[in-house]
Amino acid sequence: MAITKREFLQLLGLSTSALGMQTFLGGSPAAADGVPAWAALPAGSTPKTGGKLVYGQTYPNWAVGTSDNGKHPYYWVDLLTRSIWNSLLWVDHDYNLQGELAESWHPTDDTLKVWDFKLREGVMFHNGKEMTADDGVASINAHIAQKGSGFINKWFEKVEAQGKYGLRFTLQAPYAEFPYALAEYRIVIVPAAAPDLILTDGIGTGPFKLVQVDNRRGFQAVRNENYWLKGRPFIDELEGYVVNSQTAINGFRSGQFNAVFNIDPTTAAQFEGAGGIVHKSKGGDQFLISMPKNLDIAWNDPRIREAVSLSIDREAINTIVYNDPGSWVGNDTQMSGLNREFQPRDKAYDVAAARKLLAEAGYPNGIDLPPIVFSASFPEMPRVMAIAVESLKKAGINMEIREMPTDGFDAYVKQVNPPYGRPSAGVVGPRNPAINLGRLVANDVEMGAWKGEKADAFAKLYAETIAEPSEEKRIDMYKKLQKIVQSDTPAIVLGGRRNMLAHTAGIKNLKSHSQNWSSRFDDVWIES
Repeated sequence: MAITKREFLQLLGLSTSALGMQTFLGGSPAAADGVPAWAALPAGSTPKTGGKLVYGQTYPNWAVGTSDNGKHPYYWVDLLTRSIWNSLLWVDHDYNLQGELAESWHPTDDTLKVWDFKLREGVMFHNGKEMTADDGVASINAHIAQKGSGFINKWFEKVEAQGKYGLRFTLQAPYAEFPYALAEYRIVIVPAAAPDLILTDGIGTGPFKLVQVDNRRGFQAVRNENYWLKGRPFIDELEGYVVNSQTAINGFRSGQFNAVFNIDPTTAAQFEGAGGIVHKSKGGDQFLISMPKNLDIAWNDPRIREAVSLSIDREAINTIVYNDPGSWVGNDTQMSGLNREFQPRDKAYDVAAARKLLAEAGYPNGIDLPPIVFSASFPEMPRVMAIAVESLKKAGINMEIREMPTDGFDAYVKQVNPPYGRPSAGVVGPRNPAINLGRLVANDVEMGAWKGEKADAFAKLYAETIAEPSEEKRIDMYKKLQKIVQSDTPAIVLGGRRNMLAHTAGIKNLKSHSQNWSSRFDDVWIES
């Protein structure tokens, strides 16, 4: 007999009043054919089977070059790990949490420190072994040991098997939005193995089985006949290659690629002119400038940091680079304009106010700041940074933003001034607010040695926020957290892009995802 959410929570011994809106009972309803509702195809679809999808990718994995083992999901060529692996959960195109390898999940009580997950039964790894809770425990412990994601390492205490298909997570502190951390592209489930072997063999539960990989260039994979999503995938072969923007458009024109992920916005018309169809997601990564404050640098003064922010003409970036005037701009937190909790700055661009702040800080004639290094994760990033540099000059701020190759960039940033590294610019992916704002308490680089009264107030309110059962109250608290950050400007966020992909007319149901790494290949087919 079916029971309601309220009845289920009462069976667990939970106080529904304490749990507020009861948003914690998670699961993905099944469609009539047994496929989860989130995986249902567009109405009227008649997918064809067979064919090969060959895509170019202009956004390489930032960790490429730090390992020779491209079979390891951390060093996968382009972050699109769901071609080979799956995580417990997945964030869909509307930012809703869906069950991938997990069938359901919920907290065991109103402390929000213990979470139970039910795994799907009958899921097979590429090597023919059934996935069980023992594999889940081994995978999560390996991710913790290898520091796969600070989003779980910060809060994790232990994970235990609950029977053959159950997992129980115990956290160090209450965390109302913990399940989102398990949807990350790195936190995949793999077969249990010895600590020195686990995660290294390219074996997963994904729609395609790895044939070969060069983690600095590309990979080839074939259809997984035993994929847990019934009848998927539709295509027989998948290949992906990391390329630059010009190679991408040339390869598309010549027929080498029938899809390209993360195209340069300025080349969209060229892809369309070559018969391509361009799909634009609702959002995408945003560009963040990290400013370590444990060094003897003038921006240790928060007035200078705010002056830098107020001097950057983000609307010029929107117009010149994206041909998208009036779109949202960064608010100097890691929050995305897609988040309903997004709190814009009172003013995003004010050169006069910036000059006044510089004068108050003792620099009435302008200031020279140390160089910032960046790697062009997206093809348009050099143009974004060039506009930022030129707009800073209008306020008398001289700052070089220097481009470096992706290969070895991460090591270069971190090799001095540990754990914060060199002043650098990077990208921040759009996530839920608990993860977005948690970066300022869990990510050394993005924290940038932020200390003081406001940093302490932020950390205190953040801990209270993620322990708050009421979603409505958390939204208000998230906005207050953003106001604290904006009052001290520990980092600069330039604004956000929109992920874009192009594909030939014969490719069907391939969509750009605002979380680039959450792109899927199990629901795509080829008609011609």
